[in-house]
Amino acid sequence: MSNTKPQTWASRLLGKPGSVSFKRFAKATPFTTEASQVAAEALGLQPFSEQQLATRALLAGHAIEMDTGEGKTLVGALAAAGHVQNGRSVHVLSVNDYLARRDAEWMGPFYAALNMTVAWIGQQTSHAERQRAYQCDVVYAPVSEIGFDVLRDRFAVSQAARVNPTRDVAIVDEADAVMIDEAMVPLVLAGSSGHVAEEFTEATHLVAGLEQDTHFVVSSDRAVATLTDEGLEHLEGALGGISLYAAAHMDRLTAINLALHARVALIRDVDYLVENGSIRLINASRGRVSELQRWPDGLHAALEAKEGLAATPAGVVLDTMTVHELLRGYETLSGMSGTILAVAEELEDSYGLKSGRIERHVPNQRVDEPDRVFLTEAEKWAALVDEISRRHGTGQPILVGTRSVAESEQLAERLREAAIPNRLLNAKNDAEEATVIAKAGEYGAVTISTQMSGRGTDIRLGGPDEHDRDRVVSLGGLAVLAAGRDESGRLDAQLRGRSGRQGDPGSSTVFVSLEDDLVQHNAPDHLLKQVEAQGDALAPRDRRQIVDTAQRIAEGIRQDRHRATQEYNRAISEQRATVLAVRDRVEHHGLGLTKLGELIPEHLAELDAARGEQAVAETTRLATLHFLDSEWTRHLAELQEVRDGIHLRSLGGQDPVQEFHITALRAFEGFFDAAFERAAEFMLGLSAEDVGKDVEELGLIRPSATWTYMTHDDPFGSTGDRFARNLGRLWRTRVMGAE
Repeated sequence: MSNTKPQTWASRLLGKPGSVSFKRFAKATPFTTEASQVAAEALGLQPFSEQQLATRALLAGHAIEMDTGEGKTLVGALAAAGHVQNGRSVHVLSVNDYLARRDAEWMGPFYAALNMTVAWIGQQTSHAERQRAYQCDVVYAPVSEIGFDVLRDRFAVSQAARVNPTRDVAIVDEADAVMIDEAMVPLVLAGSSGHVAEEFTEATHLVAGLEQDTHFVVSSDRAVATLTDEGLEHLEGALGGISLYAAAHMDRLTAINLALHARVALIRDVDYLVENGSIRLINASRGRVSELQRWPDGLHAALEAKEGLAATPAGVVLDTMTVHELLRGYETLSGMSGTILAVAEELEDSYGLKSGRIERHVPNQRVDEPDRVFLTEAEKWAALVDEISRRHGTGQPILVGTRSVAESEQLAERLREAAIPNRLLNAKNDAEEATVIAKAGEYGAVTISTQMSGRGTDIRLGGPDEHDRDRVVSLGGLAVLAAGRDESGRLDAQLRGRSGRQGDPGSSTVFVSLEDDLVQHNAPDHLLKQVEAQGDALAPRDRRQIVDTAQRIAEGIRQDRHRATQEYNRAISEQRATVLAVRDRVEHHGLGLTKLGELIPEHLAELDAARGEQAVAETTRLATLHFLDSEWTRHLAELQEVRDGIHLRSLGGQDPVQEFHITALRAFEGFFDAAFERAAEFMLGLSAEDVGKDVEELGLIRPSATWTYMTHDDPFGSTGDRFARNLGRLWRTRVMGAE
C-alpha cells in the first residue's frame, strides 16, 4: 500500500479501542468487480473505490464508519448480494419503516439483475406478507420488526402461524443507534388481557390540584415527581382523612403516583401526540411516532385520563427481548454508520465486532464553527432566530435541528412572526419527510426538523435536481444550525453531516444555553454553582467546557446503562432459552404427552379409548404449550416486580445485579413442574367430547392483538426504581416513625 493515497484506499486508524485498519481489504475481488458493474448498469450508480472497500469490510463481518452522503445504501446492497451469492440469507436492518421500504425499492433493480429476490417489512405489513418476505434472499426491515416477529413466533403453536425470520446474516444500518442506543430499550411484546384498564379519573382530578414544591417535588430531569408530607396530608384530607399508606389504600396511592407522573413527566408533543382520540408515542431517539406502542398499562391509563380520553384495554406482557440479544442470535453480524468509531470499544465488548473508518471519496469542505453558548434559553432562541434571519436574507438554505416536536413548532412560529417562511418536519408529519428533506438544499429554504438520525434522504444543493446548485454553492452551501446539543455527541455529528456531502461546501453551528436540559440534568453541582455565581462574566471557553462536561457525563451514564441492561437480562435470556428448548420438545416431539402420561395416566387412557391416540396427543400438545407460555408470562411478571425494586437492596450493602440473578434463579425453580401440573389439571377437566376441539373452543384463549411497550431499562435511575426508592423512604418516614 502506497503512503501517497491514505485518504482514498485505507481506513484511518484513530487508535480507539475496538477499531482496526481495513488495508487488507484494499484488493478488489471478482465479486465486487462484477457487482459494481451490475450496479452501474441497473441503478446508474458506479461504486467508488471506497465503497468497494467498505463492501469487502462488511462481507468480512466488520462495522464501518462512512460519512453521510458517501453511499452506505449501495454498500449495504453490494455486501448483501455477496452473502446471497455464498448461499446466505440476509436481513438489512434499519431504524424505521421509511428507510426499509426506500432502500428495498431503490436497490430492487440491482438484486433483480443478479437474479436475487428482495422484500421489505414495516409496522403495517400483514402476517401473510411477512411470511412471503422472509422467503426472499434479502429482507429490509426495522430491527424492532424482526424482534417482534421472533417474539411472536415463540408463541405460535403451528408452522402456519409463524413467519420464520431466520437469523443468518444481519447488516445493520445506523449501527451505533441500533446496537448501542436502542440496546437499552427492551422489545416487549404485550397482548390483550381482556381486562379493563384501571380507573384513573379520581387520581387525575386529585393531582390536578397539587402545587409543585409544596405538595410534590420534581427531580432535576423531570423524570420523577415525589409527594411531600404536606402533599400526602392534603390528599388524605381530600379523601376523608384516610391513611394512604394503610394496606387497604395502597392501590389508590399507586394510582395517584402514576397520575402525578403522567402530569409532570410525560409532556404532550414531546413524549407523545394526541391524534384522533388516542395517544401516539414518540420515539425520542428517532423523532417518529411508534406504531402499536404504549406505556405499561397503569401509566398509559393515567395518561389517557390526563388527556380526557377513553381508557384502552389493559394488557399482559408475553415476552421480552433486548436488541442486543436479538442481534447476537445472527450467525454473521456487520454494520455501518457515520459515527461508528465513537462506540468501537462498546461494539467489540458487546458483539465481538471490530470497527474501522472508510475515508471520504472527496475531502470534507464543511466548516464547523465553535458552539455559541448562552446563559439563558431566551438568549439562545433569540440568537438562533437572528442567525436564521441573517442567512435567509442572503438566500442560503438552512437546516435547523431541534430536540422535540414542541421545540420545532415553537421555532416555526417564531420564524413565521419574523416573516421567514419555513418547512417543518417532526413526528406529526414524518410521512412527508422525503419531500421535506429533499428540498432542504433549495435556494432560500428554511427547514426545521427533529432528530435527523435515520432520515436517509440526501440534501442536494440547489434542490433535488440541483438546478440551482451554482447559486447555492456561491452562498456557502447548506447551513446546519442546531438548537442545542444532544445527550449523544454522535447524534450531533449526524446532524452536522447533513451539510458538506460528497465535498460540497457547507457549515454547522450549535446554539446551546446553560439552561438547556443537557446541562441542568448532567453538569456537576459545582459547575452549576459556577454558572450561577459568574453569570454573564463566564467566558465563552468556560461555557463550552461546561457543556462538553455535561455531554460526556450523559454519554457515560448511557454507556453504564447499556452494560447494566445486558447484566440484568442475562438471567432472563438463559431461562428463556431453556423454556424454548422444552417448548420445542413439546411441540414437535411429544414431551407434553409423555409428562402428562406420568401425571394422569388413567384419564389419558380413557380419552385415548374414546377418541383415539392422535386426537388426544394433539389436544395435550395444545394444552401443554398454552400453560408453558402462561407460566412464562407469570414468571416474567414476577421478575419485573423484583426488578422494579431491586435497587433497594443496595441500601443494605447488597449488589443489585447479583441479587437479581439469585432471585431469578430461585423463582425459576419448579417452573416446568408447575406448567405440566396446570396442563394436567386442565386435561382432567376435559371430557371425550372436548378432545379435538380448537384452542378457542377449549378456552385456551391467546391474545387477539399484540403491541409493544415503551420502556426504558435504566438500572441507574429508572422511573420504577426511583419511585420504589421514594416510596420506601416515605413508608419508613410515615409508618416506622409512627411506631
